[in-house]
Amino acid sequence: MIREFWTENYLSIRDRQCLNFEAVGDSRDWIGAEVTDGMSLNKVGVIFGPNASGKSNMLKALKNVFRLLFISSDNRNKPVCSEAPFALTADKPTRMYVSFYADSIRYDYTIVYTIDRIIREELLYYPKKSKSLFYERDYTGADSQCRIKFGTSVGIKGRTLDTLMENTLNNHSVLSTYGKVALAEDALKLATLYNWIKTHIHGIADNEPELSQLLKEVEENPRKKRFFLEMLKKADFNITGFSVVSNGDSEKVEFVNSSNDGVFSLSEATQSSGTIKYLQDLRYLYDAISGEHIYMLDELGEDLHYDLLFYYMQVFIANSGKSQLFFTSQEMTLLSEDLFNDNRQTIWFVEKSAETASSEYTRADKLGLHKNNSLYNAYRIGKFGAKPVLGSPFINLD
Repeated sequence: MIREFWTENYLSIRDRQCLNFEAVGDSRDWIGAEVTDGMSLNKVGVIFGPNASGKSNMLKALKNVFRLLFISSDNRNKPVCSEAPFALTADKPTRMYVSFYADSIRYDYTIVYTIDRIIREELLYYPKKSKSLFYERDYTGADSQCRIKFGTSVGIKGRTLDTLMENTLNNHSVLSTYGKVALAEDALKLATLYNWIKTHIHGIADNEPELSQLLKEVEENPRKKRFFLEMLKKADFNITGFSVVSNGDSEKVEFVNSSNDGVFSLSEATQSSGTIKYLQDLRYLYDAISGEHIYMLDELGEDLHYDLLFYYMQVFIANSGKSQLFFTSQEMTLLSEDLFNDNRQTIWFVEKSAETASSEYTRADKLGLHKNNSLYNAYRIGKFGAKPVLGSPFINLD
């Protein structure tokens, strides 16, 4: 689970902006999950704000820091990151930090990079609840191997260190090198962390399945299929079943529908965008309540009825253990629900600064609103900003 994240000089973000997910107060019991003795983390984080304010950019940054940790490259000319720094400080490096728990061990990762090289990265961990160095790495020159140092508790030996230094290019992380070379048994702790990210952090690789592939996997798993059909029934789509039919080199999905007049099949093309999106969202929900997974989703529920979106959130919170769901939303009615109004540490508002044109994020519990006052009403009347200022509907074209 993710404890804290910050970034600076990334897309619309100029100055350091931080998301902290430590659960305090009553939320520890309902919307939080205990990752280790005395530390509970919120299972949900939602970012609200107007269009073009930077909602999606914070999620992109969060995905990016794990992508940098996980994905390597054999092309030394490939950019470190596809997203640009803040336009007015493009000559300065981007900085990111993430603190997370993997198998109850805390890791703190910091990276500093420009478009063509990683200047520095440091990975700390707490194997016995005390801070230790996992590794640190420094840039030494365009045509030179980077300097890498491992902490003694990691157990990396000379030959493995030499292999890592030879294969870690200036445009990818030390940890990601594990994914492209064969290492000896002394790299076990590298392997453990690498595989944890691969299994539990989603959205860092372009591996979203097509609908036919997704439903084919569902059909092969009776427990998963029961979950999908039950959630489709609750959504009242009149869908009682589905099948994946081979058609030469391709596959197509057929949905079984029922009515008072009988049962009939409809193709994928006849389904609404909301239905298709909901099926994709159900994959995330099933994984989240079946294991420990972290998802970062842009505009969750944008094609869904509000009641269905809120039910989705209730199912996630009530049934997930140590999974986390971070998403952006325009559905401000969520703020009227006790689930969020009473747990304001799960909500962030973002708006562009008029002075710097940079995205600025504020957690709802830091806004000074009394707990007895409605978060929804305060946001609706513009008390927090982070919403469009539209003015009069009358337009003068002269």
